[in-house]
Amino acid sequence: MAKSAAMIWRAASGSVGKELTITTKRSGSVQIGKHRKASTVAPTESQLDVREKFKLGVIYAKAAMDNPDLKAQYQAAALRSNKDQSAYNLAVRDAAMAPEIRSITTAAYTGAIGSTISVKAIDDFKVATVTVKITSAAGVVIEQGNAILQKNGLDWLYTATAQNDALQGSTITVSATDLPANETVQEVVL
Repeated sequence: MAKSAAMIWRAASGSVGKELTITTKRSGSVQIGKHRKASTVAPTESQLDVREKFKLGVIYAKAAMDNPDLKAQYQAAALRSNKDQSAYNLAVRDAAMAPEIRSITTAAYTGAIGSTISVKAIDDFKVATVTVKITSAAGVVIEQGNAILQKNGLDWLYTATAQNDALQGSTITVSATDLPANETVQEVVL
């Protein structure tokens, strides 16, 4: 894709015959590329999945732009990123990408009330919540609740509120959710 700053292209946009497509970006730059034709090949399952994700992203982005608080958050992020990004584009992207749980640290969890579990979770935009569930080896839920975001903006800390006397074989299930409600779940067995 060629970029041009020539005066002749500044007011141009659209297609030139079936040869070129001219696009003016939000930053004012002009891109000139080969005109794309519709594909004659049936889409693969993977391509259909991407299309479905995109449709859901568009629905979410429209709703986010109607919510003044969410719109302001996405607009602020768009201003910090790239001149050619809009708040709407960031919302579509956010809806397509689930958060990532980088680590679950259980070294400080002893089964006693007040012991802690640390979770490092990231997202392309913002992790909204991190929940922790502790289940015994027999499959009984001992406790569950929300972790608290720490000052570094990456780590979430969960403080135990129930005694777990049978620590061996217990399962820690962590769920990270972003603003569009994408969820990632990861488990650790003690």
